[in-house]
Amino acid sequence: MTANPIVLLVDDEPDTVRLMRKILQADGCEVVEAIDGDEALTAYREITPDLILLDIILPHRDGLDILREIRQTDLNTGIIMVSALTSERITIDSMLSGADDYISKPFQLREMRVRIRQVLDKTALRRENARLQSQLEQANARIRELLERYMPAPVMAEFMHSTEPPALGGKRQETTILYADIQGFTPLAASIPSDQLIEILNRYLGLAATAIQAQGGTLDKFMGDGIIGLFNAPTLQVDHALQAVKAGLAIVAAFQAAAGSDPKLSVGIGINTGDVVVGNIGTPQLMNYTAIGDAMNLAQRLEEAAGPNEILIGPYTCELIRDAADVESLGPCQIRGRSEPITSYRVLGIRPESDSDS
Repeated sequence: MTANPIVLLVDDEPDTVRLMRKILQADGCEVVEAIDGDEALTAYREITPDLILLDIILPHRDGLDILREIRQTDLNTGIIMVSALTSERITIDSMLSGADDYISKPFQLREMRVRIRQVLDKTALRRENARLQSQLEQANARIRELLERYMPAPVMAEFMHSTEPPALGGKRQETTILYADIQGFTPLAASIPSDQLIEILNRYLGLAATAIQAQGGTLDKFMGDGIIGLFNAPTLQVDHALQAVKAGLAIVAAFQAAAGSDPKLSVGIGINTGDVVVGNIGTPQLMNYTAIGDAMNLAQRLEEAAGPNEILIGPYTCELIRDAADVESLGPCQIRGRSEPITSYRVLGIRPESDSDS
């Protein structure tokens, strides 16, 4: 509120206007006058008053109508209804419509000045609260924006809505894991400046991240020139294996489009489904939402075995998607870190009827 409060005085009785103007100016207020409802609304929109003294009986539109219109969008400006009418019904209607007070004519000057000051103080408090609320909302939006850059969106949403601080721990859950690694990046790194290298890396990782999120996946982490996506954790997904495969195909398509006619870079993708422990891993001071378990390890080994722009999936993932995707069995093969051979499958594509459901 300004040092000299602005009061919009709305009354069509000249004697009342002169008296009120004199009192208000003596109390340090700046007075703007209107003689009917239309003038009152015009002045209100132009000056944003701190207080409106609003007579109920006015030409063209009555004061209660003006009060209700203002309160549709403005709950902060102080409004005192003024009238020679002393009906209890009018007083109740005024207060229910959003008036801060009701003053009857003829005025009791001392009482009127006190009540005007009380409403001005209330206006100042409401506007300060509104300002602080706006600052809080902006700060929360900024915090949310920053958190979204450093943690998966579903995890961030759960964190923001929880009344408890995040705690270490996890739960066992069936999850489909997607590992994607940029192939050809290491030799490229030795041949171009570092700033150009980072730009290329971010662009390709961005393509992969977009594809994962588009299918409802959670970004687990970036690992050098690779990315890990989780499906069915923390957000449950009925067709999580199929969504992961669709994300993998979208990554391949995006990489091929970005490479154009000079495919220096390609992508290898491994996808596997199984029980893992998902949750907050680390220390009380620094933790990450991630997944651990043998299913994660197999997804990584499949990615390492994948050729350029190839998607390899594990046997359980294949079982989950066999009715929706075309795959090619590669037969039993020895996977690093495994004592027994594992049958892996190359994804050829999604059948049209399944693709239309995404």
